[in-house]
Amino acid sequence: MSGLERPKLRPLFARRVEHEGLSLVVLEDPYGVVAAPVVLAADVYLHVVRHFNGHNSLLDVQGLALQATAQHLELAAIRELVQQLDQSLALEGPTFDAAVQEFRRAGNRAAAFAGRSYAKEPARLAFDLDRFFRSPEGAGPPALPAPKAAANGDGRAAANPRLRAILSPHIDFQRGGPVYTWAYKHLVEQSDADLFVILGVAHRPCKHRFALTRKDFDTPLGVAPTDAEHVDQLARAAGSHLFDDELSHRAEHSIEFQAVFLKHLLGDRPFTIAPILVGSFHDLLARGVDPMDDPEVARFVAVLQEVERESGRRVAYIGGVDLCHVGPEFGDPEPVDDELRGRIRSFDRNLLDRAEAADAPGWFQAVAEVGDRWRVCGVAATYTMLRVISPCRGAVLKYGQAVDQRGDCCVSFASMAFHEME
Repeated sequence: MSGLERPKLRPLFARRVEHEGLSLVVLEDPYGVVAAPVVLAADVYLHVVRHFNGHNSLLDVQGLALQATAQHLELAAIRELVQQLDQSLALEGPTFDAAVQEFRRAGNRAAAFAGRSYAKEPARLAFDLDRFFRSPEGAGPPALPAPKAAANGDGRAAANPRLRAILSPHIDFQRGGPVYTWAYKHLVEQSDADLFVILGVAHRPCKHRFALTRKDFDTPLGVAPTDAEHVDQLARAAGSHLFDDELSHRAEHSIEFQAVFLKHLLGDRPFTIAPILVGSFHDLLARGVDPMDDPEVARFVAVLQEVERESGRRVAYIGGVDLCHVGPEFGDPEPVDDELRGRIRSFDRNLLDRAEAADAPGWFQAVAEVGDRWRVCGVAATYTMLRVISPCRGAVLKYGQAVDQRGDCCVSFASMAFHEME
């Protein structure tokens, strides 16, 4: 307990709720280390727990609580609360560090959303994914097996121009499943790649722009193996700090959902992935700075290209991104109606035009021009992918918007395919 005399609450999301007449605060872990939300009485959070900042001693906290409420809180009660939060992994310290190390030592990244966002039973999951392809909005069943490498002398498939990348949604399958199918039908029919570099969106705060992991990705359909050597080559060239934010992979869905689709469609066909989470570029948006003027971004783009070139592998890129996030759920005052949906569609069309031209600066500028008014969560990952695969030409395959019945939330997304220039 000596290390917790000045307890420090981890950066958790605090959400206030009313339940059966009680005012509560729910602490949720963006990294998924805390298995279940921590629920506290609102006054306990307000007058005690929020003062756990790593500087205040337990005596300090006791005094602050007395000052705010005129009630004396026993030190023993505060210590018991600290112990409970520590065991719940809500506090920084040895207990939390041990849990992080356990994750780092694990060879595989567990399927965090199996049984939550999609079925964990393999047969049911396969049925659901096939149903998305057959649905009226789906792309139709892909022609299998995928093309094999032809005798071109360079190991590439005979089809020309080569499929360089796809852009796929990362919204949950129930809302976006049919739109996913358009990108993946193209991928499985037109690419003979054996390494898929997946650029996902880091929805949690990261210290750096990019986050790597060597972990294989478990799915209910089997393991999507990570090419540890390719990942290590990226880290050797760009810096081992790229593993500093590895914990961000633990509960991030933007790559997991791509791994599920890959494993479903490729089955026993040998392939590996290189999972990369891309952090925020919003500081660059605010400053009006093109990301390639940022040394960290410029270096990593160059390293991705260099490592691919030196590997001699058949590589395809996957961007797991969504587009706009609009409505009261995201802080907007008005619900989403047909007029607003039309404005979002028009903005997205302009944005996707830039992507089709593989115009990374234009893509970024289109978002910057409106101050990221529409909260495009795929700005950084898409920009990075466009820089890496250029020169190429893209095509929008399918566009979608998911809107709830009350108009509280609208999320837009698209499937795209990118081919080498002829």
